[in-house]
Amino acid sequence: MLGFFLTLLLAGSNALYDDPAADRLIRTAEESTYMLHLDDARVAARELQQRYPDHPAGFLIMAETYWWEAQADPHNLKTESAYYKAQELAQDKAESALRARTYSKVEILAYLASAHGSYARFEVTQKSSYYRALRAGLRAHRYAEEAYALDQNYYDIYVGLGAFNYFAGTLPSMIKPFAWLLGAHGDKDTGVKQLQTAIEKGRYSRTEASIVYYSALLSNKEYAASFPILEKLLADYPDNLVLYEWVTEWYREQRKNLDGAEYFERMYQQQVSRSPKMAGYALLEKVDLQLAQNRKNEALQTLQRLKGIPISDPLLAKKVQALEIESRKP
Repeated sequence: MLGFFLTLLLAGSNALYDDPAADRLIRTAEESTYMLHLDDARVAARELQQRYPDHPAGFLIMAETYWWEAQADPHNLKTESAYYKAQELAQDKAESALRARTYSKVEILAYLASAHGSYARFEVTQKSSYYRALRAGLRAHRYAEEAYALDQNYYDIYVGLGAFNYFAGTLPSMIKPFAWLLGAHGDKDTGVKQLQTAIEKGRYSRTEASIVYYSALLSNKEYAASFPILEKLLADYPDNLVLYEWVTEWYREQRKNLDGAEYFERMYQQQVSRSPKMAGYALLEKVDLQLAQNRKNEALQTLQRLKGIPISDPLLAKKVQALEIESRKP
């Protein structure tokens, strides 16, 4: 939840947002992260850490870059370790800043909510650990409500509030008994309204609110309503290969694998001149969908086209190798 986690629009004095240099670095990091230009995002994060070592901003941004890296390359233990270290440091920095009272209380409460919410999201998306995610989500929600009580016009906080309300209201049946015991009660409709408010009025959280809203609609199988949101994200961040994987998931959930393969063929044609790398990732997703439909011969032909693209990308090569092995299984 990058936008919510990086929100710096705050009432009161001593907010980091008031510093133009910090604002520039945060905007740079946010756009670079969504574009999946993670090296650029980390340069900005490190500069924030150096300029403001007692503020959690740069440390939380760094954790976010590792979440996106984990999305692109799941089960990479090195990335997981880097994420956990960065997230723990961001949380510690936020707790220390709250005690020191150097910065705006609303701002630091928002970062504390962000740090716990980031952990909750990582546990769900990377570990499928709903119980740990729920506990972290409860802590995030508590801090978010404190920030909301101080400033109800702090619209970026609505992303966290909306995410909690929606997903606490639609938890899997296996976790619901634990949720009720822990006091996690959410309302899906309230969550939708809060997310829409963040999309319309948030300063930094509009993209993140769109991502969360897309996820909410997808989880509720509202496929027709969700896809335009995803396509806008693709248009805004054309270098983000993770979004391609989300498109594949959208088609596979509906068992429309061949429609998805055609979608990525069109995407390949659009990208081949602009970015051969992204054209390669488009064909990669096409192969995945062809294999899901048991079209192995077609998948192998697409793989040959992909291997003919003159690009050097270690992650793409790793994924191509995995799909080649899969396509040749009897």
